[in-house]
Amino acid sequence: MNANRALRRIFSTFAIGASMLATVQAQKLTFTLREHLIIGDDEEAPSEYLLHASDIVRTDSRGNIYVSDARSADVRVFDASGRYLTTVGKRGEGPGELWEVFGMHVDGNDRLIVADRMNRRLTIFTDMGKSFATKSLAEDGRTIAPKPILSLDNSFVLKYVKLFANPEGGPSIKDDRVLHTHDTDFNRLETFAQLGDIYDLDVPFLNAYSTSSRGMNVATNGTDTIVLAPVVYGGYIYRYTRSNDKWVMEKLKGGPVPTRAFIPVSKKDIVENQDIRRGSITRSGPTGTYRARILSRSNGVAILSTGEILHFPVRTPLKQDFEPRAELFNQNGDLAGYGQLQFDNPELNGNARVMESISIEWIDTADRLYLVRRNSKGFFVVSVANLEISSK
Repeated sequence: MNANRALRRIFSTFAIGASMLATVQAQKLTFTLREHLIIGDDEEAPSEYLLHASDIVRTDSRGNIYVSDARSADVRVFDASGRYLTTVGKRGEGPGELWEVFGMHVDGNDRLIVADRMNRRLTIFTDMGKSFATKSLAEDGRTIAPKPILSLDNSFVLKYVKLFANPEGGPSIKDDRVLHTHDTDFNRLETFAQLGDIYDLDVPFLNAYSTSSRGMNVATNGTDTIVLAPVVYGGYIYRYTRSNDKWVMEKLKGGPVPTRAFIPVSKKDIVENQDIRRGSITRSGPTGTYRARILSRSNGVAILSTGEILHFPVRTPLKQDFEPRAELFNQNGDLAGYGQLQFDNPELNGNARVMESISIEWIDTADRLYLVRRNSKGFFVVSVANLEISSK
């Protein structure tokens, strides 16, 4: 492996054997994040460095870092060393303004693309906001809400679910396809990935949560592979590979997970019980409101330059601190290893607020990971980390 790659392995691999039926024996591993850049950690810094509600991170061809901020409805741009460069957008409804940074992406031409659900449009900025164009977010007269937006070869893949009015007057009808490819002008080309393959739609809470913008983590290698990881994680992720002009799905089995991925709870439980309140989700569906305490969730997924897949599940037991973990799948989709996710800084590992807030938002071409987490005082920070994988 290239020595400049951010991912470093210090465990030895082993031969699988000649038999085509041989399977990989997953190893117990330790995954260590070594942060080398942190943005937003100093509350005394100028306001441009302070992040309030950031959940999307991207990089461009020059290594600049783009960070969304939902509270201020803008995108902050920092250079590769973390120095503030500019802010793109401001809250408003006029040309070049943003009301809600719902989805955000930077494409191969360094265009910044913002899906603004409230303004019902895509705004496509060039030259870090010096010019822009817009396109409607409507398809067949219905507003779509893409999150995330990711690049493929000469196209994009967007994740969203469309709802159709029920002609009989009942609950809205879901379009059960969740991935949509679009050309470079954002005209839709095809749809695939069945919602029911990812979530059990016969379970009312999962049915309601499946359409949430936060319901699935998505990653792509930029060419022919897309991976979906359901946030309510039951032990499987889903890989879609382009073959003979079709997207073929594989169900990949991960490491050990709790017996139940979630437990239903009441509103009273959430109000009165701190253990239940941490990690609980409330979701309204067409037939009611559903509340659940998540016991196993996904905090991100990434495809490495080698074609291997990194997945970041979290165990969220009721009476203990959250347990961030990681899973490594080889190119064949077999689980090669799993284990604890930790920082190389003991102070971070010992801070429950930090450890339960980790979210893996992006991976660049050098396999560096971009995280959003809280700091020890509760502020949002974005960090860039190398990942070291070692034997236990």
